[in-house]
Amino acid sequence: MKKEKSSHFYKYNKIMEVILFGFSVLLINIFLSEKLYWAAAGVAVVTILLEIFIKNKEYNPLIKKAIQREVKIGSIEENGITNHYFMYSNESKNARNSEIANAIDSSNELYLIGESGKSYLDIPTDRHWKNIKAKLDKGISFKVLLIDPYCSNKLIRNNLNNIESGEIDKKLDIESLKKLKSRYQNLDIRFTDQIYCSLFFTDKYMIYDPYHLGKIADRIENNFIALELRNDNTNYYILKNHFSNCWSMSRSFEEVIN
Repeated sequence: MKKEKSSHFYKYNKIMEVILFGFSVLLINIFLSEKLYWAAAGVAVVTILLEIFIKNKEYNPLIKKAIQREVKIGSIEENGITNHYFMYSNESKNARNSEIANAIDSSNELYLIGESGKSYLDIPTDRHWKNIKAKLDKGISFKVLLIDPYCSNKLIRNNLNNIESGEIDKKLDIESLKKLKSRYQNLDIRFTDQIYCSLFFTDKYMIYDPYHLGKIADRIENNFIALELRNDNTNYYILKNHFSNCWSMSRSFEEVIN
């Protein structure tokens, strides 16, 4: 998306060149027809100077802005970020879901840290379940870390989301998770009290959603930013290690639910 915006600056710059050329040709022809040779020469000189200005990246603000954007995009891509998604936009949300589905289909390993796992493990929601199920049926390992429904951090989130004290978040479907665990030996679900982010990744792909406690209505706002990363950079491995550390400190499904 940012690349397109950079190209817009070059397009605007080209439009300026075309307008300048057309206007200068018109003026020169008018002055020549009136035998105003010095005026025609003056227009030619001014046109040349303006062309130099338009093409010079040191002086033209449009070109400078485009170059700044390209440098920023280059830095983002060098650090493994392949895309970003704004979840308040349906177009952005749909693009994200499509990319995740493709990543699941091409994966050899699956990992998740999430509040409830609903997008991936909830059959009625059916966002990514069909893709996940196909992988589980093939014996692909899926390690899932969900937020401990009884930990202090989750209780704070519940309070901000207007969930009654002592109640479990309805998005966490315990009975459904029990059935899935008993059905798939390659599905390992554990609980963590380390709440920093939602993280889904495969051996090739990662999507990172930072967590927060910000409210703009009556609940913690879910429509925030998400970052997509490749698997060939330091940031991917930092977050993969984050998962490993959270996993090592986690509690089993049976410990928490029983």
